[in-house]
Amino acid sequence: MRVLRLSAFVMLAALAAGAAFAQAAAPAAKGGPPREMSPEVKADSDAQRALAKATPALPMERVLIKITGAPFPIADISAMTQDKQGNIYLFHRPEDKANTDAVVVVDSHGKFLRSWGKGMFTMPHGIRVDPDGNVWTVDANKSIVVKFTPEGKQLLHIDVGDVPDPSRAFCGATDVTFAKNGHVFLADGYCNARYIEYDAAGKKVRQWGSKGKGNGEFMLPHDVSLNADNSVLYVADRENGRLQWFDLEGKYLGQKHFGGQLFSTVVAPDGMVYVGTRARGPNGTNVDADSVIFKFDPKSGQVVGQLNAFAHQISVGADGTVLPGAVTVRVGGYPKDSILVFRAKK
Repeated sequence: MRVLRLSAFVMLAALAAGAAFAQAAAPAAKGGPPREMSPEVKADSDAQRALAKATPALPMERVLIKITGAPFPIADISAMTQDKQGNIYLFHRPEDKANTDAVVVVDSHGKFLRSWGKGMFTMPHGIRVDPDGNVWTVDANKSIVVKFTPEGKQLLHIDVGDVPDPSRAFCGATDVTFAKNGHVFLADGYCNARYIEYDAAGKKVRQWGSKGKGNGEFMLPHDVSLNADNSVLYVADRENGRLQWFDLEGKYLGQKHFGGQLFSTVVAPDGMVYVGTRARGPNGTNVDADSVIFKFDPKSGQVVGQLNAFAHQISVGADGTVLPGAVTVRVGGYPKDSILVFRAKK
């Protein structure tokens, strides 16, 4: 069992997530000259970079955890979450999906505990633990949400449906969050740009949202999170580079623009909101050096700190551990079968 502690450094990688990272700017034709970003897109990403430069680093330690004892290689990790016992749940994308479990559970030191989900998922995307300790997964291709016990017994299966183009790798649901009354709020972002509320039995209650840049509109709603008293629903509006928030009936309440792309959001136990952002680079690509997690105070409207890491989907444990699902475990020269987390400095 081995934990490596790393000093902060720039995270560089070539991500192979395909359509998951489709950009607003199209790539240059093969063999042609690089296609520059439009002035509007460049200014938007420059705003994210400026905000990162002006925001102090959070007093957290960057920790690389080596996974030990897993019976198979850990592939690209789409999302991570943590239960109250400190166990970490990984949702990865194995090459041999038919014969490899997609959900992997390790303890806080990386020791393999259990796994499940062999042959169940086409495009693993989101994973969350609800207040009762149950585990929820989201498949972005099938647009299916499944609720499990912590041991992997299936409890509920929600087929979201209305997938416009099933041939696309990413055309379905992305994330879930949980209300006190047992209802579930689902982000159906890749093709439908909407949010859906389900009751505890998986019956649809309502939906809202449409594509656009106006208030209450989305360009790929990618993540969703409820605050503790269930008064505010936060939405990561990815391609608009902003965080929007609503009441539980979908009424628009406000927004905060961060610039670039805003992939992820989560409300931490202390009420602070974390968002995972990423600036665009030349030729419509992303620049990992400009991947920043911001900590946002919704009461003051101020950004109070930042961490340098890419967060495809972000979770915060009960102990304050920040878990940035980074899509790949091999970014920044990290060894295989490792995960990155941030923990409070001792």
